[in-house]
Amino acid sequence: MKKSVMIGLILSLVLLLSFSIVNAQDPVTLVYWSMWNETEGQARVIQDAIANFEAANPHINIEAVWNGRQNQTLVRTALSGGAQVIDLMDQDADQIAGGLMKEGFALPLNDYLQEPALDHEEPLADVFLPNTLNMFAVDGNIYQIPYIYNTVQFWYDKRVFEEVGIEVPQTWDDLLAACDALNAEGYAPIAAEGNEPGYAAFYLTELLARIKGPGWLRQAAADPTGEMWRDPAVLDAAQKTRQLWDNGCVPPETVGYVWPQGQNTLAFGTAAMELVGSWLPVELQNATDPDFQWGGFSFPAIEGGEGSVTDVNALLLSFMINKDTAHPDEAFDFLRYIMSDEIQQKFTDESLVGVTNLYIEWNPIIADASAAASAATSTYGDVDHVASLYSEYLNTVLYPNYVSLWQGSVTPDEYVEMMATQTAEYWAEHPQE
Repeated sequence: MKKSVMIGLILSLVLLLSFSIVNAQDPVTLVYWSMWNETEGQARVIQDAIANFEAANPHINIEAVWNGRQNQTLVRTALSGGAQVIDLMDQDADQIAGGLMKEGFALPLNDYLQEPALDHEEPLADVFLPNTLNMFAVDGNIYQIPYIYNTVQFWYDKRVFEEVGIEVPQTWDDLLAACDALNAEGYAPIAAEGNEPGYAAFYLTELLARIKGPGWLRQAAADPTGEMWRDPAVLDAAQKTRQLWDNGCVPPETVGYVWPQGQNTLAFGTAAMELVGSWLPVELQNATDPDFQWGGFSFPAIEGGEGSVTDVNALLLSFMINKDTAHPDEAFDFLRYIMSDEIQQKFTDESLVGVTNLYIEWNPIIADASAAASAATSTYGDVDHVASLYSEYLNTVLYPNYVSLWQGSVTPDEYVEMMATQTAEYWAEHPQE
């Protein structure tokens, strides 16, 4: 090869390399809309993560907009308008699945998830706790990066159980017996909210998951004939719901409670336990006394039921990248940092929440949530995924009727008939694709 040609090739390579380096460092702005309020503990962890990520990547600037819990709706509205640039966002995983994913705004992440994790040799996909990353996959495509993990369990003060001499209930009959023992010692056994449909529906979800197994409630909700609601399991679940009230497990004054009145009775020591997400210790950290000893146990087994106590109602919080972002690589690099051991540990240490990185030890006050998550043989989303798949049906049929049962304004038999009839009517008016 002639010397002049060789020199020309070398110069071309140098210029190409120089262009690549300059181009790689071109300023990038990522617009991130968040479900958190700016002063919340989780937001502060994310703010630290943004600062650290920007310091390590000086050409990247992340503009955070702290929208609070209406974030998913605000993002959908903004993206539907077409003028707003939003590169990534976060929200309850069920809401993302039922909203932004359903409307086609999410970027598939399968290839990205095969890139190495920051702190471990395996692909990033392998650092997630079992049954979390794939919970909301569609046709094998993963669109969410779940980063916070809430379990739905009975949360209680261990001191009260020890004082009364109660072991953690393993069966439904154990739970009723615990209620009797707590009542005898002057405690309201179960704290609850009177008119909060999402909290009340934890009971329907867990009862049917234990009786029929996870996934059955989801199928019943989508049954166009409504006949699945006439299955004896539904009447059994409805009767057990009312049994909690009739046996004094839930005190009658609960009907009038408006959130957070119910959970405050647990914080103040007048109630013993509450079926709710593992965010409860965070919400009550300033209301409980310093010696409060948090414990959590999974919804008990029901004799003859097809479900297991290792089936976990997992309410995840996730990030999503907009499929139309101009900077998918940079957005994913930030989310890979969010999943790093450093940031995931900071979430649980400073915000008292569960996380999805399997290498992280959760905060001791939610150790029982961590144990449940680690041992989960299956997971299911809010209202057994009805919240993400059929949100209008949930809000117009399932929630109102179950609240009527919950508050005692209809009987179990009436509830079954209402659900069967109204489900058929709903799907007759809203044919499924």
